[in-house]
Amino acid sequence: MTDAAAEKKADLVVIGAGLAGSAATAFAATRGIKTVQVGLTLGHTLFASGVLDLLGIHPLSPRNRWEDPWAGIAALINDQPEHPYAKAGLENIRKAWQSFLEILQRAGLRYCGWPGRNATLATCAGTLKTTYRVPQTMWPGVLGLNEKRAVLIIDFEGMKEFSGARIVETIGARWPGLRTQRLKFPCAFIGADRQNFFMAEALESSQVRSELAEAIAPFLQSAELIGMPAILGLQQPEEVTADLEQKLGASIFEIPTMPPSVPGLRLKEAIEKEAMRAGAVILHGMRATAVKSKGRRCVGVSIEAGQSRMEVEAGALILATGRFLGGGLAASRSGIRETLLDLPVHQPKQREDWHRASFLDPDGHPINRAGLEIDGSFRPLGRNGRIAYENLYAAGSLLAHQDWIRMKCGAGLAISTAFGAVQRFIEQR
Repeated sequence: MTDAAAEKKADLVVIGAGLAGSAATAFAATRGIKTVQVGLTLGHTLFASGVLDLLGIHPLSPRNRWEDPWAGIAALINDQPEHPYAKAGLENIRKAWQSFLEILQRAGLRYCGWPGRNATLATCAGTLKTTYRVPQTMWPGVLGLNEKRAVLIIDFEGMKEFSGARIVETIGARWPGLRTQRLKFPCAFIGADRQNFFMAEALESSQVRSELAEAIAPFLQSAELIGMPAILGLQQPEEVTADLEQKLGASIFEIPTMPPSVPGLRLKEAIEKEAMRAGAVILHGMRATAVKSKGRRCVGVSIEAGQSRMEVEAGALILATGRFLGGGLAASRSGIRETLLDLPVHQPKQREDWHRASFLDPDGHPINRAGLEIDGSFRPLGRNGRIAYENLYAAGSLLAHQDWIRMKCGAGLAISTAFGAVQRFIEQR
């Protein structure tokens, strides 16, 4: 579905290009719903590590870490009935994850993990991160950490914010046998400050991979694994990894980098691939500027990109515009507002109550829980406490009563609420 007429009318319009918006588009399109997605080209994918968190911590104080995220979610739902996970329900969260991972699998992007257990992996910051699912290319590193296998970590001259020495220094006590080697990358990229995408693209060349393998080989020694920045190809990371492994005779794993994120881009492209295969229209680089309504129903969206403007007729909308970084919320000295429809935002009554006295307060800051309040069908509430519009739904970090960063549940929040919003739309259409 690519002609202009098809773009101007849809059963469902999804506003937002982050993980929640992309997941909602894929969930809807693969269920036969005529779907249009509107959003900036990359959304938050440049900042996403590519790993998928479900739940790591609850409650925040004390910082109770969960090995079994599903048990943690059950406790969270019991303790915080206003949390978006409680709106979704445990069983639907499980269905959402199953459906989402199937979408990625069909797109050729495999994720690994244990059914009822979080995984731990090393990051470029030299920390150990708890998450639920990791790309196949990172999984050998999870197993290597568990088994304390001997590892050679490779970094590259001029690559900012990825230091093998820092990783070895900070987690060496937890992972004996780590050592590192800095190399010159086979290709040079003049004027490129952040080289992740250029390096990933270069490694899709067999010749570049051969040159890199020749550079690594003299330093292998007794290493059982090789850890590298997450730049092993843009489109076919498993093939790039397998070829390097064959050349070197050792298993290789990717380590998440600071932004820009190659695994984040792979994730977004995999979701979009399946959504478009199912018939979704994705209007890249366009911003929703207004929503048209009749009575208590939304009927259309005005969108623009530069001087280009168009109207899309909509049977229903899903709002997945994110929080401050995504532009869904905006803060001023007078308060926090929702930017597209001016929906009421749950927030502290006084501005001085946004933050706690300590920047590192273990409970986090109240502003982190600001957002839209919703009913049990993921429909935002208006100022009178009733639903704002009958056919308007919301998903992702825009929702109130959650602190996804500190609770380590960002992907889970996006995926489960996107699934929930689509399911409720299907039931109520």
